[in-house]
Amino acid sequence: MAYLVQVKAESRHANHFSEIAWCVLVLLVLGNGPAAMGASPPLAAYQMNQVASSQEAKKQLSQYEKALPRAGNNRGPMLAQMARLYFILGDFAGNPSGREYYEKGKDWAQLLEKEQPRRVEGHYWLALNLGGLASLAPAKEALKTLPAIIQELEKAEAIDGGYAQGGPHRVLGRIYARAPAWPFSVGDLQKSEEHLRKAVKISPDNSTNHLYLAQTLFEMGKTEEARKELEKTLHSKRHATGPQGLKEDREKARRLLKEYE
Repeated sequence: MAYLVQVKAESRHANHFSEIAWCVLVLLVLGNGPAAMGASPPLAAYQMNQVASSQEAKKQLSQYEKALPRAGNNRGPMLAQMARLYFILGDFAGNPSGREYYEKGKDWAQLLEKEQPRRVEGHYWLALNLGGLASLAPAKEALKTLPAIIQELEKAEAIDGGYAQGGPHRVLGRIYARAPAWPFSVGDLQKSEEHLRKAVKISPDNSTNHLYLAQTLFEMGKTEEARKELEKTLHSKRHATGPQGLKEDREKARRLLKEYE
């Protein structure tokens, strides 16, 4: 199910969809500091920093897992990072070996939801890990998962629609664009446009926000406006995952500009 594969937005190292998703910040690699000694890492460590490899993700996860029993007030941010990192590992692993990582990411996100239901991260990363699992599932099973994914994204959007550079709106917009229309599924180009315009307004420097909006606009026959969004993709400075994703978004925009000529 191509549209469910796209739900894996938020942190793909090779494809632009992602979070799904995430702030492009200076890479924060925990060294021989508090985490290595068993204490909770500083709050700065919980920002959604770029993760360049599965080894790096595993290293960070190991540090968080060791520090979790002594997390104290940092428990919520730590659980959020663990759910996120397992999603990233699932994305790196691919099909079918990613299933185990997505399951663990789902479990940590559900725990965060249970303990701190007003934290946006629990709902957001639960949606993305469910999306990862759906992308590996048979079509019928994947379709059954889609309402739960949308529900969690809507909860995340209600708490903080600006999280992850407009992530809840970006992912919802992509789902509504890629899913088959009613009565087969939830596909709705008008809803897609609405969410993606919100994502662009929240984070106008994010390349994927413009790219997805452009694709939806082309589907709706709004060709000139779509081309403008592709031009904005080429001039964007940020990406949810990092420099590689920004490069891929620009390459995709160039291909689409040629294609739509």
